[in-house]
Amino acid sequence: MNLNNKLFALVAGALLCFGCGDDPGFIDAKDTQRIPALNPATISPLSNESGSVRAYVGTEVTVQGFNLDCIGAVTMDDIEVEFTAQSIKELKFRIPALDYAQNDLPYAVKLRAYDLDKQSIFTYDYFVTVPVTDALVTGFAPAEGTVGAEITVSGRNLGQVTRIRFGGATVEAADFAEVDDEGAFVKFRVPAGGHAGPDTQVAIVAEWGTETIDVTGETPFLLHVPSFDALAAQPEGTNSVIGDELELTGRNLDLVSEVKWGDKALPLVAQSAEALTVRFSASIEQADPVVQTKALVAEWGLSEPAQTEILADAWRVDTTPSSSVVVPEFGQMTVEGGKFYLGKTVTVTGANLTTVEKIELQYDGECIEAEMLAGATDSELKFTVPDGVTFAKAREVSVAAFHNGGEQLEIGKATIYPFYYYKDITIGASDASNIAIAFFVPDMGKVISTDEWRALDKYAAPDIMLNNKNELDKTKVTEEQYYEVLPYLFCTAGSKAFNIQGPCGSNGQLKNFKTSEGVSITNTGTWFGTPILSFRNLDESAASEAVKQVAASVRDGSVATMVFSAVTTATASPTFVLDGDAVNSGDFNAGTVLLVQYSTWSFGNIKPKGNGICRSGFLHVKEVTAAAVSDKKGRVTFDFYWSKTLNK
Repeated sequence: MNLNNKLFALVAGALLCFGCGDDPGFIDAKDTQRIPALNPATISPLSNESGSVRAYVGTEVTVQGFNLDCIGAVTMDDIEVEFTAQSIKELKFRIPALDYAQNDLPYAVKLRAYDLDKQSIFTYDYFVTVPVTDALVTGFAPAEGTVGAEITVSGRNLGQVTRIRFGGATVEAADFAEVDDEGAFVKFRVPAGGHAGPDTQVAIVAEWGTETIDVTGETPFLLHVPSFDALAAQPEGTNSVIGDELELTGRNLDLVSEVKWGDKALPLVAQSAEALTVRFSASIEQADPVVQTKALVAEWGLSEPAQTEILADAWRVDTTPSSSVVVPEFGQMTVEGGKFYLGKTVTVTGANLTTVEKIELQYDGECIEAEMLAGATDSELKFTVPDGVTFAKAREVSVAAFHNGGEQLEIGKATIYPFYYYKDITIGASDASNIAIAFFVPDMGKVISTDEWRALDKYAAPDIMLNNKNELDKTKVTEEQYYEVLPYLFCTAGSKAFNIQGPCGSNGQLKNFKTSEGVSITNTGTWFGTPILSFRNLDESAASEAVKQVAASVRDGSVATMVFSAVTTATASPTFVLDGDAVNSGDFNAGTVLLVQYSTWSFGNIKPKGNGICRSGFLHVKEVTAAAVSDKKGRVTFDFYWSKTLNK
């Protein structure tokens, strides 16, 4: 019999026998008709060892029974409690301060009750939690870095931290990069200051109130800073000239962001941890006198302003232009389709363009390199708009070219649209005449044939992937398998309807597609649940004016972002109706704009929202050819906008 049941039996015995002296659970009071009896099953809160029900210091505890006005005292681990209410049938008291360390798990304490003669009449194992209210550190990351690097200190109640000591430097709470609202972490940046060497072990200590916490313990933070070997002085009567390169040696030189001669940044020709080469560039303007003397300074670190180290107080440069340096000249910058969508080819005209070594998009301190296409000539070069941009809405950026070992010139400004655009895409239903235009794969930006689809069998999902709630069955497809299958669109046709859909939208429709040899691309009739694509008509009558304006911006080509969450998708297969049936929210016609969403594996639902949307896009229907849909010869032409990966 467990303790609660035994005590309850003793209570029942006491109630029946009124002071029967041979009951081992109770000691009689003087008045045998007034024996206190507590029922342990009525203790509230009834805390437990696991901590699923807790009681804390200061918590009011209630217990019921009979003759409880005859209770003289209650103790917890021999510390007397304070009664807050007492009657014949109910007793209330507060848990006193206990001499236990703060801990996540509850402590077992002896709860005892005494009668008016101070005789023990009740003993019970109760559980009290002494909550962790002190600041507590459980770890930090990263383990190494340089000045300005952000360090995250993890733990509990860290909102109480008032400052952090990083070696001999101090970061006050007002200068923390971020403090979690629930106190789970504090972020700060490695402060500037004198450092002992290129690679130094630094202790981190957090302060809160009058207490300190050793954050790093036996694994100090490893601080890296650049360290330069002494630069040999220029021989008397000699100078650097335009086009000269200067090599600097030392340790951790890969941390250097810039080397300046006076206020002029020198191109970085080569850079490693042990060596750094800069060039006195052709962009240095000729001065009077032509030989100028300025300080040579290195900048480094991740904070603003950058850390600096003087390499030479005075360095002489002859600013006379070099006749051997060829500088590119830029004319027009044009892009196919007129707008700088991701992946589009940009053509730059001008002169001396074979000297261009690299092209970057620059904005807000970000530098995104663009891929230069082979075949550049002196008068023309081409590059593609890179998809590494971090902004979500179209914005203007600077396009910069680097030449002659890192010298930089601006080509011009461009408005970058941070999504993909494909014009006049045509796909057809499952008829032999449409074999070549069977599937549209947005991630590839092209339409593929049934033969290509069959050859790329990773696009086929051979198992049942959706359960009866239109949710991904994660017991049958892993996250890796899900994302290995690129999302794709295709069409199906019946006697009265023509559909656009993804593979999760129709039972067995893929088996109707055949290769050029007449072989079905798949013999299974099961549901194809990967990838999960769903749709919504943005022009439906119930749509808000704001949503309809988005649809209008897609039609006129002014749409500027793919981040769109005003509505969620509603169907897996929008329908073009042939027999004059009333148009509903899932139907489409020429001119319709459909919202297309690709669900993440973790969300796994046919109606994604929020961070359950892996990628999002708009499909603008241009033309539907469906006169012979009963013969499955229909096709649809559309423009398609497609986002970068939004969530995964």
